[in-house]
Amino acid sequence: MRPTVWDIAIFVRSAGVATLALGLAWLITATTDEGGISWGERAGRALPLAPLCAAVGVWGALTPIRARGEAIALGALGRTRGEIAAYAVAGGATSALIAALAIWTVSGISLDGFYPTARHAAEWRWDGDAFVDPLRHLRVGKDSEPTRTPKAGSSQVPLVTRIPAGRAAAGLSTAIAGVGTAMWWAHALLAQPGRASTRSALAAVGISVAATIFLFHAAAAQLIPALVTIIPPLALSLTAIARYRLTP
Repeated sequence: MRPTVWDIAIFVRSAGVATLALGLAWLITATTDEGGISWGERAGRALPLAPLCAAVGVWGALTPIRARGEAIALGALGRTRGEIAAYAVAGGATSALIAALAIWTVSGISLDGFYPTARHAAEWRWDGDAFVDPLRHLRVGKDSEPTRTPKAGSSQVPLVTRIPAGRAAAGLSTAIAGVGTAMWWAHALLAQPGRASTRSALAAVGISVAATIFLFHAAAAQLIPALVTIIPPLALSLTAIARYRLTP
């Protein structure tokens, strides 16, 4: 199926809304953090939300379509639900795919948002006459006033505990979850009114998110290999494909 002007407009709208949602998530995390942290750590806190932002992008693109009855008209012209949703899903998932690529390739992005128990090797510690935090370059002496310390260069504490294949697993999980979440939400938005598609989509995404969080915690504790964390988003995407086949 060759893309039409309508398809391209839907793609651009979905990608734009998803990107704005991710930018807003980044802004909220930046304005509510404790301060004195690097851009990479801020990114590590916002980018795990990319799959949910993909669903927001799909919602922004398809809700007006449903309200104006365009989906019904396109269906009458022979388009399946998958064909109507394809470019909205692609647009919404694009932001998650870009986020996944950044997570996988940019070493400065912290993985703490994915592996929350894999903490820094050292935070506040006593050095003999003051408490120091080498990560944030802070020092609190006897006067109880925090002061900045020079950056230590090569002696700086690592951003996150090393987990085998941890960065690849976080990137893959984000990418696959972005596609699966967008597909489920698009299918629900294009369903006929009165059906339980929205509840099914919320349940599927919720179960996948809960299972993924649990597995990331287990991987952070080194109880399971990090790549096991891609199983829930992969299952989400496969069930979404099956749903389109069952109810085209």
